[in-house]
Amino acid sequence: MKPNPFKPRAPHHLYIGLFLLFLAWTMWPYDYYHPLAEITAATGAYITVDDIVEHTVTAKTPLRVLFEKVIFPLINKLRR
Repeated sequence: MKPNPFKPRAPHHLYIGLFLLFLAWTMWPYDYYHPLAEITAATGAYITVDDIVEHTVTAKTPLRVLFEKVIFPLINKLRR
């Protein structure tokens, strides 16, 4: 397995995970948003940890494998 290159200023999905955590934090005090805030916080935490592991260990994580095997082929199929 070829290690992933580490580029410190690249727009990784860490930014998306941190944004989701911030969004969950702003929704948390409101009772009617609380279930959505919990889902958003869990998703943001998973994406953030996934990116940190991916670029510290420099190995493929489940999220990267999902994108390479499922999402990118679907996008390429839709482009044609």
